[in-house]
Amino acid sequence: MITKLTTPLLITLLIIGSSKLKAQVTIGSDLAPIDATLLELKSKDASNPASVTDDNNITSDKGGLLLPRVMLVNRKTLEPFVKTTDPAWTGASASKIKEKHTGLTVYNINESAETVTELNKIFHQGVYLWDGAKWVPVGDSNAGQRYFHMPAFNLPLTQITQVGDTKPTYDLYAEYKKQFTNNSNNPLFESSNNSIAGIPSPEYGKLYEASELDFAVTHYDKDVLTINSIDADGVMTYEVKSLDPGPNSFVNIVFVIK
Repeated sequence: MITKLTTPLLITLLIIGSSKLKAQVTIGSDLAPIDATLLELKSKDASNPASVTDDNNITSDKGGLLLPRVMLVNRKTLEPFVKTTDPAWTGASASKIKEKHTGLTVYNINESAETVTELNKIFHQGVYLWDGAKWVPVGDSNAGQRYFHMPAFNLPLTQITQVGDTKPTYDLYAEYKKQFTNNSNNPLFESSNNSIAGIPSPEYGKLYEASELDFAVTHYDKDVLTINSIDADGVMTYEVKSLDPGPNSFVNIVFVIK
């Protein structure tokens, strides 16, 4: 005999039992999931699409996946889900918890203040994925290009650098920031849209911080210059060998997005 008390338990067991029988699941409809998927979200099946962008390839007209919104803390920790004081994080097998969370995906709503300069604490609003060691932003189809070229500028060649002279420097990051910002510091900035305040990064809608970039020189005229170094803030130290650069004298500088 089934009583009122045992009915909920029986229903629960039936649900659990039936879910275990299904290796693949569809959410959003009673349609069978497509091959090679463990979980598919759809309200209808694709109907013989001619291409990826064909309307017949649409599988939902009801909605989509809503990721959990979180405030990420550090690119190299699983906070706020796993505290850095948790034994699972601090113990000898700490790396295992990092590996087991590979693929974890969230929507981060922490937009770091511009005063934050530590790379691991700089976050922007958007989707992030844990790759087993750190959180990485999930960009659009063009996000594979993780670099851009330094805008054109005139490098000062005031005097030939002699032995014992203090070597001249140039702040590449400051030049990028000046040229990509529409204000009194850049009177040459012109645009078809007068409301543009500057040229933001393609991913975040604002300028990159210096700590988010690496700076690289890929070519320069060695008859005119010797480039000694570039520090982490983008300040380049160089020596002047000639004050008469030719028409083909240039420095090719690339900013690499970390």
